[in-house]
Amino acid sequence: MSRTFLHRWHRRMGLAVFVAIIAWAVSGLSHPVMSRLNPRPVAMHPPASVAAIASLSPFATVLSAQGIDDFQQAQLLNIEGASYYRVEHGNKTTYINARSGQRAVLNDETYAQKLARHYLGDDTNKIVSVELMTAFNEDYLFINRFLPVYKVTFERPDNMRAYVEVSTGRLATLVDDRKALVGWIFRQLHSWVFIDNPWLRTIAMSGVLLAGMALSLAGLWMAWCGRTTTRAGINTRESGARKQDRASVWHRRLGVTFGVLILTFSFSGLYHLLQKPVIAPPALLAPLPSFHTQSLTLDWQVVANASGAEYFRRGSLVKVDGQPYLRLALAATEKGMTKKLKVQEHHSNKPVSQGSGLVYINAQSSLPCVNCERQHALNLAAHYAGSLNLSSRASPADKQPEEITRFSSDYGFINKRMPVYAVGINDGPATEGNAQMTLFVETATGALAGHSSPSSQWEGWSFSYLHKWHFFDPFSKDLRDILLIASTLIITLLCFLGVWISFKPRS
Repeated sequence: MSRTFLHRWHRRMGLAVFVAIIAWAVSGLSHPVMSRLNPRPVAMHPPASVAAIASLSPFATVLSAQGIDDFQQAQLLNIEGASYYRVEHGNKTTYINARSGQRAVLNDETYAQKLARHYLGDDTNKIVSVELMTAFNEDYLFINRFLPVYKVTFERPDNMRAYVEVSTGRLATLVDDRKALVGWIFRQLHSWVFIDNPWLRTIAMSGVLLAGMALSLAGLWMAWCGRTTTRAGINTRESGARKQDRASVWHRRLGVTFGVLILTFSFSGLYHLLQKPVIAPPALLAPLPSFHTQSLTLDWQVVANASGAEYFRRGSLVKVDGQPYLRLALAATEKGMTKKLKVQEHHSNKPVSQGSGLVYINAQSSLPCVNCERQHALNLAAHYAGSLNLSSRASPADKQPEEITRFSSDYGFINKRMPVYAVGINDGPATEGNAQMTLFVETATGALAGHSSPSSQWEGWSFSYLHKWHFFDPFSKDLRDILLIASTLIITLLCFLGVWISFKPRS
């Protein structure tokens, strides 16, 4: 293959994909900038409040008094100095004071407003609307993962919207007008959402990415051939003329180094594009257990004694192996708190010990379960294995579920939920005991946080390290972003030099 032929097609491909590469480069350049300009919460966790366990009113008695005989979900929450049972029954959600047993004025909309003000640190601006979101849209994107959530809109110049999940008390995201606009531009330039048909969009992007890889390979091969020709001492008149052209010289010099980056960006982008489904499948529903009120005989004094703790942060009812359990996050007030304060105050806003522990309490015997957290993870994995396209032989692997407390290339930040458990699934006979798929389940909510297979693990590594350069994270994320921005600018310059060379008058 002659250099003249390669040069001709290198120029043609470059002109064909020039606009797309510049669009990807500019939008990629904006990504680290956006992450620093986006609105930031003043708090990263739900409001920290603890309460005494033993002084709670009997759960079944309180619910029966309110006419709730059966329900689907229940949480035990501490909100601004009071404890509440939050109960989802039918299409209703009821808040009941966990000490007095009286139905509370509080509801999901009011709690969502409290959470929004907590995360935003805004106690003054008026809230203009509170809306329940059960599906993603252009303002609340799929990348945020959590549903259902409440959208709380503030009357501010930036039109701030806080999205909060009331069942867990966590923040899903903050969106202002600037973030919405920049995000819209990014999706147009980087993800090509202006092409409505997902199949047509995937085909178009794949074609351009393949052309970008071919463009880079052709340029690198020509540079290599030119290097070997120069070493052999063969300098034609044409090559000498090119050496005198500064644009050509710098295009060649930059291409030798940064052409490799165009290749890796294009390859990892194409791999990522083809690995994910063209049309996103519907979200898998979490198990929705049913509880009968009269069968729950929790004795809070026994719970306090059995758990070895006086205080709790929050709790929720779950089913493990078909049996009802209270999943209770324990808390200890700060050292130095006097005994008198513990006795007189049911709640405290003192710093909470995060290491106080998580226990599962049998909701019928009030006794703790030793390994229920991992067994709960196995139950959830078995549920989702039956919902995915796995064979009837699919089952959790023999290996114990592994708690994941930090993001990685296998379970990335894009999945949002943390902590989760990784459960290996054997789809049919296991090979040498190795799981063929890994499900990541969140025991706090019962949600499927993500899943991976050997092929998706390779893609995750490719996208994380070749496309987003996360190998720099242990050293400095700021350094990573600086190098990404600098490299993107140089790639943009490289492309403009190529176009200039193609259209400049020939002498």
